[in-house]
Amino acid sequence: LASAEAAANTSAIPTTTSDRMLSGRLSTFEPMYFADGQNGDNLAKFQFSFKYRLLLPDDPRSRSFLDNLYFAYTQTSIWDLSAESAPFRDTSYEPQLFYYLENTGWKSSLFSRMGITAGIGHESNGKAGADSRGINIAFVRPTWDFGDINSNHLTVSPKIYYYITKSGNEDIQDYRGYVDLLVKYGSPDGWQLATTLRKGTKSGYGSVDAQFTYPLAKLIGSAWGGYLWVGYFNGYGEDILDYNQRNHWIARIGYSIAR
Repeated sequence: LASAEAAANTSAIPTTTSDRMLSGRLSTFEPMYFADGQNGDNLAKFQFSFKYRLLLPDDPRSRSFLDNLYFAYTQTSIWDLSAESAPFRDTSYEPQLFYYLENTGWKSSLFSRMGITAGIGHESNGKAGADSRGINIAFVRPTWDFGDINSNHLTVSPKIYYYITKSGNEDIQDYRGYVDLLVKYGSPDGWQLATTLRKGTKSGYGSVDAQFTYPLAKLIGSAWGGYLWVGYFNGYGEDILDYNQRNHWIARIGYSIAR
């Protein structure tokens, strides 16, 4: 009787406005991880990211603009653990507003699914003076999946963008270019390798950012969540402060809660 009464009381608890706002709206966006590595300097890196759906449509199949409008925020930090007082070398803050469909419904014998993202984004490091960096972009990102999306499959996703404004990095296109090409291979419940390639407009400038993940539940037991994360970066501009500097390549290992 007591259990039934408790259940009844629980079901009678009113849902708050914040509960209604978050339910079905908040989800992960870019990978979220913390990792450490060293090649010269000991530079840890961590990133968190989420997206929020502004409206929840009555029809989940809706493809209208407002029904699929999202706000997203990503923050990425490079932490210099080898320096005195272990300062953050740089942090990038990236709010975005965009239209997103995971599956457009377009069919082809060439691919199993096509998604689309298009909107505007800001990236800056929040610093002043000579260390200030910032860009505003308009972008479109088609995403194609090839093969069985429930098993090992290939994903190709080029993010094509136009610089609306630049501040403190007027030549950033020389090092970053106008496209981030993401190529992924793996399965939803197994290993995955995701590589982002950038090619600057000047010869020899660009970067490679590769991230390998593997579910901890398969590695050390079903009670574990998240992923083993192994990353590699080589090239220009791992952070926006040093967009025009080529540092040592670096490999890191860590933990990821979303990939």
